[in-house]
Amino acid sequence: MRGNPLTSPEAGYTVGDSGQPSVSATRLGRRRTRLRWLLERSARWSTGGKDVEWDSPAALNMAGVATRSLSRSVWGIFVPLVLPVAGYGVYSLLQTTAAVLTQIGILGTPQTLLRQPGRKLPIAGLFLHSLLIACIVLPLLISRHGAEDGWYGVLVAAMAVTLIGYGILVARTKAANAFAGVFRAEALGALALLLALGGLVLAQQSRGAHEASYVVVCALEIGATVVVVLTLMLSTSTHVTREEFRLAGTTGVLSSVYSVGILVLLDLLIFRRLEMYFLEASPDGLRGVAVFGLGVQLASLPLLFPSAMVEAWMPGLATSFASGWQEFEERFKTNRQTYRRAFAWVLAASILGPAVLVRLVFTRYAPWMWYLVAFATIRVVCSYAGYYSSVLYVARRERWLYLPGLLGVLVGIGSNWLLTVRWGVRGAVAAFALTQASVAIATLVAFRAATPWMRRDAGRGAPTGA
Repeated sequence: MRGNPLTSPEAGYTVGDSGQPSVSATRLGRRRTRLRWLLERSARWSTGGKDVEWDSPAALNMAGVATRSLSRSVWGIFVPLVLPVAGYGVYSLLQTTAAVLTQIGILGTPQTLLRQPGRKLPIAGLFLHSLLIACIVLPLLISRHGAEDGWYGVLVAAMAVTLIGYGILVARTKAANAFAGVFRAEALGALALLLALGGLVLAQQSRGAHEASYVVVCALEIGATVVVVLTLMLSTSTHVTREEFRLAGTTGVLSSVYSVGILVLLDLLIFRRLEMYFLEASPDGLRGVAVFGLGVQLASLPLLFPSAMVEAWMPGLATSFASGWQEFEERFKTNRQTYRRAFAWVLAASILGPAVLVRLVFTRYAPWMWYLVAFATIRVVCSYAGYYSSVLYVARRERWLYLPGLLGVLVGIGSNWLLTVRWGVRGAVAAFALTQASVAIATLVAFRAATPWMRRDAGRGAPTGA
């Protein structure tokens, strides 16, 4: 490190006419000091407790992930306040449809880019490949809504295109080790969302009792993503080079794209809120969609911290795995201990947070408060297995996750068809619990079964097939 940030002259103090630091400058310096401290602690967790600089790749990656996740979660929690319940139901359905379309189109492209750092892969070809798949699937996903609302299909397509571009560019930039560029782009995107929030608040005050339209909310959200994409494309340190702006060589990397893409497609049916489509057909209709969407959204906020930790740990785990099993196992156990401590606080927040927010903020959702708490708690509890699945990805043993994925698909579709369609939100709680628990338990079992294979392959380069 370059020095203790508490005593470093870089802490941000400025001297006024009297020779003493000004009050505002002192406060600014303290805020910078706290920010550096948080980044340093995050970076130490990501490297197994070693000292690293606050602007290291691990710390910047943690900061970038946290910036985007926090800003999007605040946005997601704010949106229900300006939309009517039915309007929020349409917004949640649209957002989910766009996410599904994005993942079907992008498949395993981000993972392929991250697995091959330093290579100049055909970014333009991979982007066009994703768009082609999305264009084929788009009519199937919006066929039910296109005739009802002309804006629905347009917004789904626009949101999916920007998310595809975002996913590919961020992965490409991280593979090039330009984490500072990603952090800068995410910060500008967060600022755009903040300005959008301010605009919505002012518009809400001027309208009085009139509520906002989901079209406006979606357009502002798309605009914030466009800001991030343009920043990555135009910045000197992150722009796509002429060598990458090509189609040649695309077919050579598609095998990796489709290999990971199988898990992506399974993930769609388990985690991308497909319960919403069953709820839309249930007696609760769009009200049920809104309740489920808000419940899952409330779960995303406490999950920010452990999710960012796990992503920041992955490069260090990959390096340890290449060095040998003993070093990898020590890093794995150290990270797991930290993860468990953080997860205990996350679990408490997932139970208390939604109840408090409904009482104080989302008062119109008071009749469904316990359903919201149930959805949020189930999502957080079962996400504990995410740490183990990330380790399987690091060791290139993701095929062990195929069985949990298939099991989750079968349980999810079956339980929602039997319970949600008939009983609405009440049935959705049970179906959601069955699906999430099945995947979590199967993932832990798969990790234990794959451990001998990982022990064999550690320190021997890329593992062979399972």
